[in-house]
Amino acid sequence: MSKKQSNYFKNWEIYVSQCGSHSRLNITELSNLFQQTAALHSASWGMSYFDMQKNHQAWVLSSMRIELEKLPGWHETVQIETWIESLKGMRSIRDFELQFQGKTVARASSLWVVLNTEKRRPEPLAIAYDDLEQFPERKATKIPAGRIDLTKPAQKIDTKTIFFSDLDIVGHVNNVKYMEWCLDTLPKEWLEENKLQNIDLNYIKEVHYQDEVAICKYQENDYIYFYVKRNNIICFAMRIELKR
Repeated sequence: MSKKQSNYFKNWEIYVSQCGSHSRLNITELSNLFQQTAALHSASWGMSYFDMQKNHQAWVLSSMRIELEKLPGWHETVQIETWIESLKGMRSIRDFELQFQGKTVARASSLWVVLNTEKRRPEPLAIAYDDLEQFPERKATKIPAGRIDLTKPAQKIDTKTIFFSDLDIVGHVNNVKYMEWCLDTLPKEWLEENKLQNIDLNYIKEVHYQDEVAICKYQENDYIYFYVKRNNIICFAMRIELKR
C-alpha cells in the first residue's frame, strides 16, 4: 500500500495586516501561518475540519514550541514546510519550518489532540490513518514541545473578559489570542528588535465566551512565564526565552 505524503509545502506572501510597527511579520501571525498550513495539509489527505466533524471531532493544539531566528517583512514571500512526526490514537506531533531567502529562520514543534466537540473531551481519531507517512526521526526544533513549569510565583498584571472576537471555529478561545494577550504586556522595543528567541506554549483547559480570566507574569533571568487563569486555575501557560 502506498503511503499518503506527510510533508507539505506552502508559499505565503506577507501582507501589511500581518505586520507590526517594525514592518515585519508579527509572532502571532507566524503562529497563524503555521496553523493555516497544517489545516491545508490535513485537508489534502481527507482529514479537514469538515471531514472530522462527521464524527464530531476536531484537532486542538495542546502544546507548541517556536524557535526564532528572523522574521520576514511586508511584501516578502516565505515557504512553510510541515510534516507529521507521529500520529497514534488521539495524539499527533506535527513539525514546521519557515524558509526565507533559502534559509530556515523559524521552526516549531507541536502536539495536537483529537477533541470530541460535543462531549468536549479527547478521544481516539475516528478517521483511518494507517496509510499516512510519518517521520519519527525528523525533528524541527532543538527541544520538543513539552510541559511548562506551572509553579512560578506569577503576579496578576491584567484581566480579560472573553468576547466573540476571541473565539475560534471550535467555540473556545483561539490559540493565538492567548499569545497575543501575553505579548502585549512586553516592551514594544523587544518585539520590534526581535528579542524573543524561543516560545513554549501549553493549552491546558478550554476558555469560553464571557469567561473572565487573569493574566499573570513572572520573570526569572532570561525567562518570562505567563499563566492565564480562570477561577485561579491555570488554563494556558507560556514561557519566553529572551536572546542574550
